[in-house]
Amino acid sequence: MLVCPLDCPDVCVMKKKGNKFIPTNDGITNNFLCPKLNNYFKYPKYNPEFNLDDVEKLLNSTKPNRILFLKGSGNMGIMQNVTKLFFEKLGATFAVGSSCDGLGEKGIIDAGLTSQIIPTDKIKKAKNVIFWGRNAYETNTHLIPLIKNAKKLCIDVRFTKTAKNSDIFYQINPNSDIFLAKYLITKNREYLEKTGLKEVEEIEKMLEEGAIIFLGLGVSKTKWGDKTTQTIFALQNEKVNIAYLGSSMEDLYNPFNISHKNKMPLFEIKWNNIDVVFIQGANPIVSLPNFKIPKEKKVIIFGKYLDESAKRADIFIPTKDFYAKKDVRSSYFHEFVFKNEPIEDDFGISEYEFTKEMFKRFNFNGLKNEDEYIEEIYKLKREIKKEQKSAKFIDFEIEYPKGMWLVTAKNRNALNSQFKRDNYAYAKNLEGRYILETKVGKLEVEIKKDENLGENMIFMYAGSEVNKIISSKGENATYSEIVKVYK
Repeated sequence: MLVCPLDCPDVCVMKKKGNKFIPTNDGITNNFLCPKLNNYFKYPKYNPEFNLDDVEKLLNSTKPNRILFLKGSGNMGIMQNVTKLFFEKLGATFAVGSSCDGLGEKGIIDAGLTSQIIPTDKIKKAKNVIFWGRNAYETNTHLIPLIKNAKKLCIDVRFTKTAKNSDIFYQINPNSDIFLAKYLITKNREYLEKTGLKEVEEIEKMLEEGAIIFLGLGVSKTKWGDKTTQTIFALQNEKVNIAYLGSSMEDLYNPFNISHKNKMPLFEIKWNNIDVVFIQGANPIVSLPNFKIPKEKKVIIFGKYLDESAKRADIFIPTKDFYAKKDVRSSYFHEFVFKNEPIEDDFGISEYEFTKEMFKRFNFNGLKNEDEYIEEIYKLKREIKKEQKSAKFIDFEIEYPKGMWLVTAKNRNALNSQFKRDNYAYAKNLEGRYILETKVGKLEVEIKKDENLGENMIFMYAGSEVNKIISSKGENATYSEIVKVYK
C-alpha cells in the first residue's frame, strides 16, 4: 500500500502497476487521485551528489543553539518528524509556528476545545452541509462523494467551484466571518451589515435543523483569525458539528512531539543568533511571508526539488520519495490511518536513515528501530471523540477597516510553492499592470479580471509573489491585508 504524502486532507491510497500509480478504494480514495497528486508525479526531482561528511563537519563546527531547524509540510508522513530527535539531542534551535492553520487553531485552544475529526459515517448521513471559507470541490475533493445527498450551503468571499456546486451561496465581505457568527448568535443586525449580507435565513434554518460546518482556513487568515474561529465554535451544539482543518496528530500517538529546549517564533527569527539553517521539506524563501536568509548564513536543505531555497543552499541532501520509505500517514480530515510500504528504492536518503546516521556520528543513543516506531504509531489508531462542546461566546471588539482587501487561497493544482505557480492578481473591475502596496511593502503585478470576486478585494494564490507583501508576527502569518492599488 502506498499513501499520498502531500499536505492535503484527503490522503489518497494507491498501488503501482508498471509506471502508473493506480488509486484504490481504501479510506475515502474512492478510486480516483486528485490533480495535486497527479502533478506531484510530473514534477522533476533534484538528485545531486551529496556527502554526509560535509553535514557532520558543518554541524560539528557550529555552536548547537546557533543551528536553526526549520521543518515544513512537504511530506506529511509521521516518520518525517524523526529528524527532530537528532536536532533536539544536538541542542539546535527550532523554528516554531505555522503559515497555515496556526492562528485558527489558537482560537479553538483558547476556547478550551480541540479540532475534532467527524467520522465519515456521520458525514454520509448529514442532512445539511455548510462550507465556510472552504473550497472543498478543489481542495478536499474526496469529501464530495460523501455528501452527495446533503443540502449544501457555501459561505465565501469568492464565487468558487464549491459555491457553484452548492444549493445556496452567501458571498460575504473579506474577513467578515466573525461578524456573521456574531449575528447568528446575537441576532444583532449591526453585525450582519458588516458582512454585506441582507438576510441569512437559510443558514439559520440549517443550524436549527442540524448541520455539519466544514470550516476552512480562509476564516483564520487575518490578524483576528483566532477570535474568528473561537466565535464560530460557539455555534457548535448537539445539532451542529464543526470540522476545522487543524492538527492531524491531536489524538494520535506521536513519538516525535518534543518540548524544545531552544526555540524561536518562525516569523521572528533573530538571525544574529543563527549561523546555520537546516531546512527540511520546505521552500521558505517563497512559501513563508517576507522570509529572507541573510547571505552570510550557511544553509542545508533536506528535500526533493531545486527550488529557490535549494538554490540558496550550501549543502543539498536529496530525500527518498514516499514510495521508497516506510511511514505512517493520518489525516486532519478523516479517521483513517495507513501504513506506507515501500515498493522500490530511490536515490537519496530517508529521514530515518539520515537520523540513524547522525546519531551514530555524534555518539547519541536512544533511537529506536524504524519498525518499532512504525508499529507504536500505527497500533494506536485514531479515536474519534463523541463529545461536541461549544465555546463560550465572547463578543470580541473588532475594528473592521474600510478599503480594498488582499485575499489569498490555495491553488487547485498546487500546494503553496510546490508545482506550477500563478503569480497573477485578480480583481472584479481592474485589468493590467498595477502596484499593490501593503504596510509590508510593494509588489508590481499583472491583474486579470475575475467576475467571481467581490468589488472590495484583490485576490492572489498562496505560495506566489504575494508573500512578499504579507505580514507575519511571532508564530503566525496573516495572509490578508488592506491593500492600496495604483498604477
